[in-house]
Parts: sequence; structure tokens; C-alpha cells
Amino acid sequence: MSILKTLTTGTLAVIAMAASLNAKDFSGAELYTLKEFTYGKFEARMKMAAASGTVSSMFLYQNGSEQASAQRWVEVDIEVLGKSPNSFQSNIITGKAGAQITSEKHHSVSPAADQGFHTYGLEWTPDYVRWTLDGQEVRRTNKGDNKNQVENLIGTQGLRFNLWSSESAEWVGQFDESKLPLFQFINWVKVYKYTPGQGEGGSDFTLDWTDNFDTFDGSRWGKGDWTFDGNRVDLTDKNIYSKDGMLILALTRKGQESFNGQVPQDNEPEPATSSSAAPLPESSSSSEPFIPPMSSSEPITAIQQVRTPQMQPKEVRGVVNAKGAHVKEINRYRVNFKY
Repeated sequence: MSILKTLTTGTLAVIAMAASLNAKDFSGAELYTLKEFTYGKFEARMKMAAASGTVSSMFLYQNGSEQASAQRWVEVDIEVLGKSPNSFQSNIITGKAGAQITSEKHHSVSPAADQGFHTYGLEWTPDYVRWTLDGQEVRRTNKGDNKNQVENLIGTQGLRFNLWSSESAEWVGQFDESKLPLFQFINWVKVYKYTPGQGEGGSDFTLDWTDNFDTFDGSRWGKGDWTFDGNRVDLTDKNIYSKDGMLILALTRKGQESFNGQVPQDNEPEPATSSSAAPLPESSSSSEPFIPPMSSSEPITAIQQVRTPQMQPKEVRGVVNAKGAHVKEINRYRVNFKY
């Protein structure tokens, strides 16, 4: 009886500790492909969110990069920083957790990223990474340039979008919660395979699929349900929804996760959706959250053993905070992390 009581008390302590890690006043959103890719071209037609203190993004990311045990960090970014919506930040992140190598640059956006729709593009190949805005190249980093970052983008990356609030005022500006709610609108996404010389017109890319979000395809996309250090928000599936052919990411106060506004109109013709799998009902994504497989080499902690529908440890992750600094490793619920 005393042993059972001890175990029960320990379990409750673990649950309480996990709950305290998620005690944030705001809710954000992260959308991610269930599949990762080795090279490719990625385009999205978007009207971004922007208010001081926020980040509205599209990026490629190798799941698990943030773990201290990971061999490398692999990430390529497009980020609209709330304090300057007239530009976006491009970045490659390599190195290792706690010792990331970055190469930030800024590019003008007109009209401002939160005032109109633009087509944002990333091309990732063995020889270069290229960023485009409305079909025009704004940056290209070649193999062998500067910090050898292209060579160090090894393995696979998934496509992600997120909307959150950073605690780093120097980076994104002072947070102004009076601007909430905020919304990032994604009209469509196109993913191309890397097929050197075999694409349309002899290009290196062949269209794989298009999603125009008439419905939410739960066989293709997952909805984030976690947080990370240096972030004011809990990412939640409640702040991702499709309406009138638009995928919407929201940044709201906790308990006010919704969208009751009018979806903005995009003057560009909408492409047809293509898919190799039939879309699942939107509710399927929310009711059965995606839990990435865990490495068999990782120790199983108490929080991994106590899984309830209300508390799913989605991605049991690493030991760096939102600027890459080491934090104390303890046997606790760890969180996914976006630099």
C-alpha cells in the first residue's frame, strides 16, 4: 500500500510539473508536414501576421535538431518579425544544439507582409539554397559559401509554418498584446521533388503536390501541440483551421482560440489541389494528434509513461532555450523548440 501511495504521489507530481510548463497566457499555432523531404522546392502563397513581439513563418526543419544528442541542426527559414513587416528574415541554421551557426539576412517586402499576399519560395538542393519572393530571387547561398552551411544540411527536412510570440524584444520588438488576435493566412502550398534536369522546361524540380486548403488534409499535415523556451504561447491545434479555401494560423489569448472574421481575398488565381491520398476529416487531425516516434536509446521518463488525452507529450525534446543557450538537463517533460 505504501509503495502504491508513493507511485501515485510521484505520478501526480509529474503531471503537475508538465501542466506548469504549459501555463502560458497566449495560444499560437504550428502546421507541419507529416513527411520529411530530401531536397526540393517549396512555395506558399501567404498573407503573414505581424505585430510587435511576434514571429510569422515558413521554414524547413529536421525533426529532433534541437536535442542535445542530435548529430546536427538542420533548418532553413523565412520569418516575418513583428517589428518590421516590410521585410522578412532568411536564415540557415546548422551546427549543433547550443552551438548553432546562423546566417540571417533581411529582404524588403512590398506591400508589407501583413498587408497583402505574396508567394514565398525555398529551393534546397545539394549545391545551393535559394529564397524567392513572388518568383524573384532575393537570396542564394551556394555550396562552399561562407560557413559551409549548404553542405551541412544533411538528411531530411519537413515543411512547417508557425505563428508565435518571442520573449526576445531585441529580435522581434516589445510584445503588444492589444493587437491580438493575429492571423496568418495560407492560400496554397506547392511541394516539388528535386529531379535534376527532368522538370518542366528542363528545370530541376517536378511538382509533387498542391494543397489549396478547401479542406484540411490530415493525411498530409499535423497540428502542433507543444511549446518551447523563450515563447509566450502554447502552440495548439485549436488555432489552426480552414475556411473559404484558406488555411488560417492564429495567435490569441488563452481561451479565445477562434476566427470569426472575414477571410481576405487573394487576387491571384487559385491552383488545383493535387494529392495521392484522400483528405481526412479535419477533426481527425485534432482528435488523434501526431506523436513522432521516440528513439529507443532515450530513457523512458515518468511523463512518457503517464499519457492521458488531456496531456500528450507530443515531442519529447531537447535542452536549449529559444536562443540556443544550454539549460539544465533534468528528467522532466521537455518540449519541441523553434530557434
